[in-house]
Amino acid sequence: MLFFLLLTLLILNAFLNPIPQRNVPEGIRPNYYGTSYSFEQAGWYGLDGRKAYIELLDTVKPDWIRLPFFWGQMLGENGNLKIDDLEFAVLEAAKRDVKVVIALGLKTPYYPEYHLPDYIALQLKFGEKIDTNHPITDDLLAIDEKLVSALSKYENISHWQVENEPFLANVNNWKIDASLLKAEIAVVRESDPKKRPVILNHVGPAVFDREYKDILDLLSPGDVFGVNAYFKTQGAYLISFRIFAKEIKIPWPKALVWPVQSWVGFSPDLERIKKETEYRGIKLWILEMQAEPYIRGREDSMRKNLSFSPNDLKDADKFLRSYKIESIGLWGAHFWQFREKAGDSAWTDTVKSIVN
Repeated sequence: MLFFLLLTLLILNAFLNPIPQRNVPEGIRPNYYGTSYSFEQAGWYGLDGRKAYIELLDTVKPDWIRLPFFWGQMLGENGNLKIDDLEFAVLEAAKRDVKVVIALGLKTPYYPEYHLPDYIALQLKFGEKIDTNHPITDDLLAIDEKLVSALSKYENISHWQVENEPFLANVNNWKIDASLLKAEIAVVRESDPKKRPVILNHVGPAVFDREYKDILDLLSPGDVFGVNAYFKTQGAYLISFRIFAKEIKIPWPKALVWPVQSWVGFSPDLERIKKETEYRGIKLWILEMQAEPYIRGREDSMRKNLSFSPNDLKDADKFLRSYKIESIGLWGAHFWQFREKAGDSAWTDTVKSIVN
C-alpha cells in the first residue's frame, strides 16, 4: 500500500507540476539564446519564408540560429546543391552578427525528420538501424562533404550539427548507429578548413538512459553536447510497431499531455550531465527548449486552450536558467510568427523579453 501511495503521489506531482519550480540567482541567464528556422516549415504555416526570416532576426534578435539541410529538397537532379535559401539565411544572419549552426545528415530538425531523396528513402526498411555498412552510407558521406565544403567559406557559421537526435526512432523506427555518426564527424572535420566545433544532440536523458554516453565519446573538447528540454509533450503516435509485416500505429490522444521534467528521481538530471560534459571539456547546450504547444495541423495552432502557453515559456526558461547553462535554443519560431500574423503577439513578445 505504501508503494502504491508513493507511486500515486509521484504521478500526481508530475502531471500537476510539469514545469518544476527552481530558484534562480539574480542576474543568471545564458550567454546565448538561439532558435531554429526552416523555410519549408514557414511555408507550411503560410508565411513568406524569406520575409518571415528577416522579421525573426530583426525582432527576436537571437544570438544564433540553426538552419537544417534537407537533402531531398536541396539537391538537384544533376547532383548540384540547391541551397539558395540556406545561403541567403547565412548572409542575412552575418549582417546582424548572428551566428549560424548548420544541421546536416540523414535526420535533421522538423517533421518528418528524415528529409531524403526518393532513391535514398527507398533503400531504408522499417525499423532499420543505419550504420556504416548500409548501402546509403557512401552517398550520405559524399553529400556531407559537398555541403560543408560549399558553406565553409561563411565566417559566421559557428558549428556543424551532425544528425538530429540520432538514437531516437522516427515514425519509421529508423535509428542512426554510432559508427555512422563517427564517420560523418570525420568527414565534416576534414571538409572544413576552419575546423569548427561539432554538435551532437540527444533527447533529455532520463536517469536510466545511458545512450547519451555513446554520443559523448564521439565528441572532442570544445564540441557541444545538445539536449532537448520539453515539458508538456505529445507525439504523432502513441504506439508504432510492425508485426507480421503489418505496421500498427495508434494516434496520440489530443487530450493527453505528457510531463517530462517533473518525474522526481527519473527526469533528466541536468546538473549531473553538466558536470560530466565539463569534465570532458565539452559544452552543454539546450538545443531545443519547448516554446510552443504540440501542433499536428495548422488548425491546432489557432486553438484557444493550448497545451503550452507564453507563461509556461517563461517558467521553462526560469527552470533551465537555474542550471547556469551556456546556451538555450527556443523551439517554435514559426508558430510564434503565425500567431502574431493572426493577431496574437503574446508569444513573440514573451520570447523577445527573454532573449533581450
